[in-house]
Amino acid sequence: MLSPTWLGRAIGLLLYAGAVRPAGAQQPAAWTLERVLAVALRQNPDILAARLRADSAHGEQRIARAIPNPVLTSAPNQPWQYTVTLPLDVTPLRFLRTRAAGRGVAAARADAEDAVREVAFTVRQAFFDLLLAERQRGLAGDRREIFRQLLEADSVRLRSGDVPQREVTKAELEYARAAADLLRADARVHAARVAVQLLMGVRAPDTVFTVTGDLAYRPVAVPVDSLSALAASRPDVRSAQERVAQSVALSKLAATLWIPLPEVTLSHSKGPFASGDLFSNGTANAIGLGFTMPLLYWNGGERERSRAGLQQAEVATRRVQAQAAADVATALDAYRSARGLAERYEGGLLAQADSVLETARYAYRRGAMSLIDLLDAIRTYADTRADYNAAVHDYWVSVYALDRAAGKDIIP
Repeated sequence: MLSPTWLGRAIGLLLYAGAVRPAGAQQPAAWTLERVLAVALRQNPDILAARLRADSAHGEQRIARAIPNPVLTSAPNQPWQYTVTLPLDVTPLRFLRTRAAGRGVAAARADAEDAVREVAFTVRQAFFDLLLAERQRGLAGDRREIFRQLLEADSVRLRSGDVPQREVTKAELEYARAAADLLRADARVHAARVAVQLLMGVRAPDTVFTVTGDLAYRPVAVPVDSLSALAASRPDVRSAQERVAQSVALSKLAATLWIPLPEVTLSHSKGPFASGDLFSNGTANAIGLGFTMPLLYWNGGERERSRAGLQQAEVATRRVQAQAAADVATALDAYRSARGLAERYEGGLLAQADSVLETARYAYRRGAMSLIDLLDAIRTYADTRADYNAAVHDYWVSVYALDRAAGKDIIP
């Protein structure tokens, strides 16, 4: 028998071992949709690339605003001469160039906002895909457990001579099939987990990644009347409109390229000069003015390219506006259809399927129902549950598709 001293030391060692347990041994907290979305909006590669393109466009704007540097030349000759040439970039070309660059920055920033819109919907859809996969895996596990219990019960009844061998064999085959379905469901869960983590920007996805959420139907209030007005100011629509404005500025810029850019030249010459020259043994300063004469090329290619670019931008804008209207209509139809189906299941179909299954199992145990009828009841129960899970999944995806179509998070 241990003494109190030794007992106290043993308890202390156990407490110390528990205290120094590595953090990796603890079960990680499950991820909610809000946490997953927050990480994705920070680390998703598509969003990062769109923001970098906006930064690049801002750099182009700084380049367009920059004042040209002077050119300093020196001629080591007799006399020694220094020349400074400074372009006078104060013509309409500078104004139109900076305006086009500014429109490009606005379009790139709208593209970044549109990337957030698309990624947010994709992340939410992938999150509910994972919830659905986990729910379907749970259903597959329940189905396998039902067949396991059936196989055990029929094996006992076979030994007592109550059922023939063929029914036990049939139950064994159904159990094997249910076990295979569970393995496939596990694979789908792992694939869904990897898909969510890839959208989050995780470099090394983990198949034990866990999320928490409720895959259940809840009615939401949808502002149907304002969806079209909201979609008219979506980021992709604004980006297309900014591209048109940029193309207009570039077209005007191409039309004014014939205006020459004047250059001022300051020259300084230092003697000695030849005997009898005006600046003998002195210095000479001069101011010159020059510009490019459009004699051989009148920038016809630039004007043609800018006109084509403007027409392309206008076509793209009309296409994006039509796509926004189509997205609203499609999202509304999908939402109404998914809501109606989910409400039908919530209206009593699930309870009926559960009741039918329990009644069939009880009747089979009492010998009042054949195995074929029991298997049909089990299949009906599993199909009803699976269809309900898919209906709720489609309902929530259609709800978030309304956010995507409107370009804003309008659904609480």
